[in-house]
Amino acid sequence: MNLKYLGDALDHWKGSIISRLRERNLLHQLKVDQMATDFPQWGEIDHSIYADLLRIDRSMLVRHLQDLGRNRKAYFEEILSHESDLFLDPDTGICTNSRPGVVHLKASELHATLDQTPTRIVMVYQHVRAQKTRDRVLEVMDYLQQKGPGFHAYSYESASVAMLFFSRRPDRLEPIGEFYKHMLDWHASQRIWHWQSPAAELKLMVHR
Repeated sequence: MNLKYLGDALDHWKGSIISRLRERNLLHQLKVDQMATDFPQWGEIDHSIYADLLRIDRSMLVRHLQDLGRNRKAYFEEILSHESDLFLDPDTGICTNSRPGVVHLKASELHATLDQTPTRIVMVYQHVRAQKTRDRVLEVMDYLQQKGPGFHAYSYESASVAMLFFSRRPDRLEPIGEFYKHMLDWHASQRIWHWQSPAAELKLMVHR
């Protein structure tokens, strides 16, 4: 998230998704991290505006002493001090190459949040440029599969963005998929997509 984008239409979109899922108790003790690329420039009013746009209480924001751009490892340790469900809001989304920037979430960072609390849901904002949203989502899922253990995911896709939902536990995500299936009816097939990595399916079979 960057201050120059604060208040745009996508913040309202994120807020609508979060509020509807919270109303139905599909998210547990949600914490939100804006992954601010210009952290030193954020004032108290900016944090409050961001929380208001996302329709959450200010107390739900992860509070940071570290700067994402200067000490990324320490910044994510502050995120990992919480064991609740998470919404991570990087500028661009999940990186699928070997040179992630401050605008990205790394595959290793996502897997770390899932490893810490396997029952949690992690939501990630994903921006898309110069390609179809589904194609970009597939690239992200394939890359994540190569970089860590099995996982389950849903995506809620629009023309230029997607909200990605991840968990190690399929039973946490299935109610979200069912919610969107009922809410969107026949449109759900165009907007909602379910991913299950082969490693996650193998683990499930072993435990049966």
